[in-house]
Amino acid sequence: MSNKNGFIKWLTNNTTLSSTTILKYANAINTISLELRKYQLIHENLYDNLDSITVKAILTKYLSIPELKDKDIRGNRMYSNALKYFTKFSEYHDYNAQIQKELVIEKIGYEKYLKENYIQVINDINIVDRIEKKPTYKTVNNKKIWSRDPLKARDTVAAADYLCEVNNHHQYFISKFNFNNYVEAHHLIPMKYQQEFDCSLDVYANIVSLCLVCHKQLHYGLFEEKKELLSKLFTDRKDRLLASGIDITINDLYGYYRD
Repeated sequence: MSNKNGFIKWLTNNTTLSSTTILKYANAINTISLELRKYQLIHENLYDNLDSITVKAILTKYLSIPELKDKDIRGNRMYSNALKYFTKFSEYHDYNAQIQKELVIEKIGYEKYLKENYIQVINDINIVDRIEKKPTYKTVNNKKIWSRDPLKARDTVAAADYLCEVNNHHQYFISKFNFNNYVEAHHLIPMKYQQEFDCSLDVYANIVSLCLVCHKQLHYGLFEEKKELLSKLFTDRKDRLLASGIDITINDLYGYYRD
């Protein structure tokens, strides 16, 4: 059950609960689901419905049933606490779903731009590292989605000669958009941390050219396996980042990739 695993991971990363308590809460959601189905208050497992509004309503319903309320009290409020954490998890899930939707829209726009501007970028492209003001943003669920300039991404991969900056031997296939080795642009310091900086993170110094494997590893790999990639990219970019007003340590960078 993937949503159960997601709940366990969320509790691990966002609470100070012990691993034993986390497992109890995760299993409690299954027990609560069975009990509420018995009362015909729901028709599916709570893990199958992560809508935050529905989950909040279910918490109220659960505590309104005397038998279940008494059981919760006898169990040191394990069930109601599990539901309260599950409510927060559902809000996080809703937010992430909306964010992913916005990012997909941005990605589609970027790929559309590439298709319409696939002509070879000139070799003497002028990339200058300088301090730039924060980019604009739009607000989704009270969170900021920062805009990114596809020109900077395009220029960065061209300046890297369409090679992976972790290892230029990482060459997998030719892009149909520009007929060069396929690489992807990646913000070394993720844009979601823009609020922590007084200057823009959408600058040449903070954008790297990566093969699809290295790019996916930075997003989805184990942290310990990301460190080697991050260390190399940071060493190569540290001076350029400073020229762009971005003063961080390697440990700061590691911190952005621990979640």
